[in-house]
Amino acid sequence: MSRLFKLNRTKKSLLFLFLGIGFIFFIYPLNEPRYSYSTVLNDRNGNLLAATIAKDGQWRFPEPDSIAQKLKLCIQYFEDRHFYKHPGVNPLAIGRAAIQNVRAGKVVSGASTLTMQIARMMRGRDRTVWQKLIEIGLAIKLELKYSKKALMTKYLSMAPFGGNVVGIEAASWRYFNRPPHLLSWGESAALAVLPNNPGAIYPGRSNAQYLTKRNRLLETLKEHQIIDQRTYELSLLEELPEKPYPIPQKAPHLLTTIQETNPESIIQSTLDPFWQSRATQILERHHAQQMGNGVDNLATIVIDLQTAKVLAYIGNTSDPKAEGYQVDIIQKSRSPGSSLKPILYAHALSEGEILPETLLPDIPTFFGGFSPKNFSGGYEGAIPANQALAKSLNIPFTYMLRDHSYEKFHFDLKKLGISTLDNPPGHYGLSMILGGADVKMWDLANVYVKMYQSLAGILTRDISYTSNSIQSEKVNLDPAAIWCTFDAMTELSRPSEEQEWRSFSSSQLISWKTGTSFGFRDAWAVGLNGNVFVGVWVGNADGEGRAGLTGINAAAPVLLELMRLADHDRNWLEKLKPRMKQMMICTKSGMIANALCPSEQKMVPLNAENSGVCTYHQEFQMDKSLTFRVNSSCYSLAESVPQTHFVLPPSMGYYYSKTHADYNGIPQLFPSCKAGTRNPIEIIYPNANSRVFIPLTLDGEKGRIVLEASHQNVSSTLFWSIGEEFYGKTSSDHQLEVFLSKGMHVLRLTDEKGNERRVTFEVISES
Repeated sequence: MSRLFKLNRTKKSLLFLFLGIGFIFFIYPLNEPRYSYSTVLNDRNGNLLAATIAKDGQWRFPEPDSIAQKLKLCIQYFEDRHFYKHPGVNPLAIGRAAIQNVRAGKVVSGASTLTMQIARMMRGRDRTVWQKLIEIGLAIKLELKYSKKALMTKYLSMAPFGGNVVGIEAASWRYFNRPPHLLSWGESAALAVLPNNPGAIYPGRSNAQYLTKRNRLLETLKEHQIIDQRTYELSLLEELPEKPYPIPQKAPHLLTTIQETNPESIIQSTLDPFWQSRATQILERHHAQQMGNGVDNLATIVIDLQTAKVLAYIGNTSDPKAEGYQVDIIQKSRSPGSSLKPILYAHALSEGEILPETLLPDIPTFFGGFSPKNFSGGYEGAIPANQALAKSLNIPFTYMLRDHSYEKFHFDLKKLGISTLDNPPGHYGLSMILGGADVKMWDLANVYVKMYQSLAGILTRDISYTSNSIQSEKVNLDPAAIWCTFDAMTELSRPSEEQEWRSFSSSQLISWKTGTSFGFRDAWAVGLNGNVFVGVWVGNADGEGRAGLTGINAAAPVLLELMRLADHDRNWLEKLKPRMKQMMICTKSGMIANALCPSEQKMVPLNAENSGVCTYHQEFQMDKSLTFRVNSSCYSLAESVPQTHFVLPPSMGYYYSKTHADYNGIPQLFPSCKAGTRNPIEIIYPNANSRVFIPLTLDGEKGRIVLEASHQNVSSTLFWSIGEEFYGKTSSDHQLEVFLSKGMHVLRLTDEKGNERRVTFEVISES
């Protein structure tokens, strides 16, 4: 002990220093702080797409997997040249600093290694002699716990770079607007000198001192042969950063969605920089056009059909002047309009409920209180199923859903991954197929992509914006049904724009569908071309409708423009044609042919035999001139000629004849023949025992009701009576507009042959 007191002052200080360090090493805990971090979204190449600021207001990115070599060398030669040789502390530097500090009577030299600086940043305390001792002890612990590579990464992730910028990743984007691995030697050196004194040296101020420090570091790198003379000279010419760049926000809505499930993390997405950039430009241009119609929001998603990876994700416009621009529409429930029709069509084909050209009713229809209407307001009478899909007719698809059952379709959609059907099937009813059940664009895109993958025979995956691929079951659909669906979707057309779409389709073969929700609130377009799937939505996030906001006018142009960016093969669908069966199909009804049908052999889905045999062809006995049908009451059947006629039910035939001039229905009866028991009259509206509501007009007067009927013989006249009162007669178009009082009524129709049809209904009117 006496020898200890005989030591000089300097030696005593060093001895106590190392004793203190040893005490701290064994006693003081290594408590690493919990920082808040930014959530970072990168594209498929690792480039920054978007980031959020950390909760504490700092731009602090999560620790990266690796650091660019240039930056590591710049930091090493500026801060701690012997970093890879010492055990966390530099004994020679500590001894030298201790002697200098003791002699000066204050801290004039720190001798901090990078590891000691990490310890200081972890503690966040003022610089004192005691804190320095703690840093030394903790530095040794850090060296024992982490590799040098990990410590260098940790330092560059924690180091302050001025203002609210923490860490090299954030600093690189804030000061040079690019990732660290793309920085030059001059730029790397400019960042490396900032953590040493970020409060005094900061881009945009103290540039003379800043420049001196950077150039001194570049000279050191040259002296140690890290860079050559030419690189050194060129680096000296590089300008210093003037002010921070804004952090890129190229996919802000996806970032927000990711932040809900993966906060404070780095997400390596599958987004393609080309697709994301071009899709953003296209949407911004169309948004500028739509704003004039009071439409604020647009969204699109582009997906690689082979991998199910998202290539572009634009959840909404980023224009802060647009109401609701923060909402990620891709993840929100919206009315899909008609965009579910291809899915129902595929299921109906797959289960043999229809064939591609099966005639479906397209007539005024009333299902209880539900009365679907076609967008055009007209009626085809009867139309092949594939044409009903191409023309997006509502009434035929309501009949299709009725026959398939909305309970089953509700189950079908949930099994396919539609996650928004929270209510039981009866809540939606038949309106489900016309947009009455909200869906997410994400879910809808997933269905179409899985349909494609099942058809193509490739591994079926759920769509994803990350590299994590989730395998899913193949859709429960006959590939032939999917193929026929996509084939029908290539014929999508609208009368007013048909030429425009046809001219476009000459360059690409696209299977696509539009949708418009009730009240013009949502405009949709979805499609695929064998390479990508594209989904587009246009509308207002708050659900406000706008006149003229339709899928064909607002969403389809965006989809078609995006499709032009994709690789394409006009034969993609033909190459995917699966195994089908050959059957004789009636050329008129599209059903399985019977002995009376004109028919031809066609390829149909595997369950086609379940769809039923044609019921629309009937054989009649005709007179020799083939003008009149005859019977034994007026004509010798030995002289009659059998002839097959295509005959639709009266209401279907009535409207069908308006667009098919060659349709004659049941031949007229020979004048002297007695009529059979067949009733050619059909009352279309109102239905039997229905309740008809008649509102008051705007001027307070009672409104009118439009009665409607059809006759098998298009040239017949109908005579209308209600109760005991005669209301008039009609020819050709059998519609009659009348005033009716509140209460029960009996409508009676007769034709010139004495055929009669009656219906009882109740009128409910406003008082």
